[in-house]
Amino acid sequence: MTKDVMATLLCDALRIVSSQMENVKALEEEIELVADQTADQSLKLCDELKEIKAKSAIEVVDLQREVLDLQRELLAVKSQQLDDLRASVVESVGKTVKDEIKTYSSAVQQSCNASVNLKSVVKKVVEEKDRSTSLMVFGLEEEQDENLSKKVGELLLELNLKPQVEVCRVGSSGISGGDEVKNRPVKVSVGSSATVMEILNRAKLLKDTVRYRKVFLSPDLSREQRAERKKLVLELKKRTTSEPSKRHFIRGGCVVSVDK
Repeated sequence: MTKDVMATLLCDALRIVSSQMENVKALEEEIELVADQTADQSLKLCDELKEIKAKSAIEVVDLQREVLDLQRELLAVKSQQLDDLRASVVESVGKTVKDEIKTYSSAVQQSCNASVNLKSVVKKVVEEKDRSTSLMVFGLEEEQDENLSKKVGELLLELNLKPQVEVCRVGSSGISGGDEVKNRPVKVSVGSSATVMEILNRAKLLKDTVRYRKVFLSPDLSREQRAERKKLVLELKKRTTSEPSKRHFIRGGCVVSVDK
C-alpha cells in the first residue's frame, strides 16, 4: 500500500471521527437542554405543589371556621329546643296531674258505682242460682195448720219421685175474711236443677189424676220472666178461643199451634 493511499484512508478516518465527535457533542447539548427543561419543570411543579398546599391550608382553616360556626348554631338551636321542651314538659305535667286527679276522682266514683253494681250482680246471680234449683206449684189446696211438706211429698209421689225438698207458700196469708182460703202458690226447692227438670218433665202426669188435675207446675221465674209468661198465657187463651180446632201450647218462649 502506497503512502498516498494510506494518507487518504487516514484522512477519511479523521473525517469520520470528527463527524462522530460533532454528533456526540450535539447529543450532549440536547441532553443538557432536556435536563435543563426537566429541572425547570420540576421547579415549576414544586412551586405549584407549594401553592396548592398553601391554598389547601387556607381552605382547611375556612372549613374549620364554618364547622365551628355550624356547631355554635346547632348548640343555639338545641338550647332553644331544650327550653321549649322544658316548657312543654312543665305544661304537660301540669295537665297530666290535673287529668290524673280527675281520673282518680272518676275512678273513685266508678268504684263506688261498681261496688253497688257488683252487689246487684251478685244478688242476681244468687237469685238465678236459687231459681234454677226450685219450681212453683199452683193450685195446691191451702188449709189452716197444714203440713205443707207432706202435701208436696204426696204430689211428687204421683210423679214417682221422692226428692228432698224445702217448701213454703208465697205471698200474703191466704186466709181472708169469713175464713175463706185463697190457694197461694208453693215454692219448692230441691237439690239441683236436674231434679227440677225431671219434675217438670213429669208434671203432665198430674192431669191424669183426680186429686191433682187442677194443679200446675212451672219453673221459678223472675219478675221479668213472669211478666213475659203472663203475656204468653194470655196469647194462649186467645188462640184457644179463636181456634178451638187446634191444640195450642207454649214452647221455647212462644205460643205454638198444631192440628189436633
